[in-house]
Parts: sequence; structure tokens; C-alpha cells
Amino acid sequence: MLFCDLVESTALSTSLDPEVTRRIILRYQDVCAGLIARFEGFLARFMGDGILAYFGYPQAHEDEAERAVRAGLELVRTVREIETPTGQSLSARVGIATGIVVVG
Repeated sequence: MLFCDLVESTALSTSLDPEVTRRIILRYQDVCAGLIARFEGFLARFMGDGILAYFGYPQAHEDEAERAVRAGLELVRTVREIETPTGQSLSARVGIATGIVVVG
């Protein structure tokens, strides 16, 4: 399981027009969704600026933990490249939980 959120999104939203903030959040979500899919993760849900993804669901691979870590590292790197109208740099936090899970 991977969780990603945008660092200081509240400060961002108070310093920008709501429509501009929404465009930035949508771009961030699009970037993250694309990377999660590239590493064969399952996008479980968006929660504001938070993103929850599962690795190993609905199809399992032997290296799910590694895929989650690689996706997380790529998310952190790529979010920094998202451009904002004011030139503010964005950053993301990623948390990963690994372990055995039984789905039934």
C-alpha cells in the first residue's frame, strides 16, 4: 500500500486563487495516477491532495513492495517538476506499508 500527499497544500491553497489551486491539484493527481499505473499499482482513491494506491491488487506480482518503493521515489521526483503559475516548487510525501495481506 502506498499513500502520497502534497506537502503544504493548505498554504498553497491560501496563497493562490481557488481555480488555480484546483488546476495544480488536478495536474498533481494526473501525474501520480500515471506513475502508479506505470508501476502496475491500483489507484484506490483520491482524498483531497492524498492518494491511496495498492500494489498486488487486483493482480499480484512477486515484487510488489519493490514496485511500491520505486513508484514512491518516482512520485517524489516527478512532483518537484510540476510547474505552478507562481513558480512555487511542489513536493510530495510518500508512505509505504509492506507485508503479507490476504484478500478474499
